Amino acid sequence: MSSAKLDKIQRGNTSPGVNREIIKYLLSLNKDFAGDYFLDIPCGEGTFLQAVKDFFPNSKTVGGDVCSPPTAFSHHFLPIDAQRNFSIKTEKKFKIITSISGVMEFDNTLSFFEQIKENLTENGLLIVTNDNLLSVRDRILYLLFGRFRQYRLFIQNGKPTWKIITLQNLLRILAEAGFEMAEIKYVPAKKSEWIWLPFALPIYAFQYLYMRFGEKETSFAEKRELYPFSSLLSRHYVVVCSVKR
Repeated sequence: MSSAKLDKIQRGNTSPGVNREIIKYLLSLNKDFAGDYFLDIPCGEGTFLQAVKDFFPNSKTVGGDVCSPPTAFSHHFLPIDAQRNFSIKTEKKFKIITSISGVMEFDNTLSFFEQIKENLTENGLLIVTNDNLLSVRDRILYLLFGRFRQYRLFIQNGKPTWKIITLQNLLRILAEAGFEMAEIKYVPAKKSEWIWLPFALPIYAFQYLYMRFGEKETSFAEKRELYPFSSLLSRHYVVVCSVKR
């Protein structure tokens, strides 16, 4: 698959390159997903589902969200409030369920994942993405101003806000819900992020030593998979999960 077609994937309501990275991963599985069901929750305007249809035209795409979709929405829609218990009624369970930039929007993360698990096929995949709060840029912003780039220090009543959830906490919640991580991918940093490279180099030196000689319960290989050098420059990460056997 040429990168030109991948580059045309629209961003939607997430960070640049996230939808592209997920589609790229799905293509690497060498499957056409013909007849397989995809669920994106929350789906927003359906930007990611449209990308799925563009690359896997014979798949079945379903979106779930608390808000009604736009008129141009061309996928099956389920009115779902992810903050509460919900039921999903479709002909078949889902091969792929995605939650893109969604876990920061509600507080019942564990319950959400537990309900998701009940709707996956036996060998299905859950793909979760979230903002990377351990990038150099975010670390410096927090040190100087007590905030992360996505989360303002001062929030007015009635204005939207997001739940702060770090990667290590997200993985813990996924494990409690019955999932295990199959793979993690950091979305390639934009050119503008490379300005932080002079700060990333010394920070990674200390981080490497900590991973190598610090906490012993996790293997060094696992630590490096979770926090590679690219994690210091990337704005967003993608976690691919399967149900624990």
